[in-house]
Amino acid sequence: MNGGQGGGVGLNELRYEVVAVTLFGKLAAGRFPTLEQAEQRVRELNEWAERHPRGYARYVVRPVQERE
Repeated sequence: MNGGQGGGVGLNELRYEVVAVTLFGKLAAGRFPTLEQAEQRVRELNEWAERHPRGYARYVVRPVQERE
């Protein structure tokens, strides 16, 4: 972010990741600054997946692991 912009969250501050777990591995589906936002998105995605089944997929929240 630019120094003059405010109100947003920088990429380094995204703490939780929504991950789609399938038979073939894990795919990142989004990153969120708070656990509550990530959990809300997981609920929405799991409800959608139940209504539109296309193979087994489950969405979960996990903390973002910082790369060193």
